[in-house]
Amino acid sequence: MLRLGAPMLAAGTVFIAGKALRAGYTAATGTHPPKPDDLDAPVMRVVLFALATAAVTAIINVGIQRGVAKAVSRSPEPLAA
Repeated sequence: MLRLGAPMLAAGTVFIAGKALRAGYTAATGTHPPKPDDLDAPVMRVVLFALATAAVTAIINVGIQRGVAKAVSRSPEPLAA
């Protein structure tokens, strides 16, 4: 059950983190985050925002997967794969 819920938990957490990143970017810069198809946005800002988003997403996914792996390894009874 834990392994089935992990992707849903990760997706929800990444969605919330994305909203927080966009809100933080707006608060810090006073402008909306750049979109990849916005030709007026400087390429460096687009790339940096994409890198920050990817890094946060990866950290969340690794954390959730490791948490699930720990929980499964602590389980007293073997779980069906």
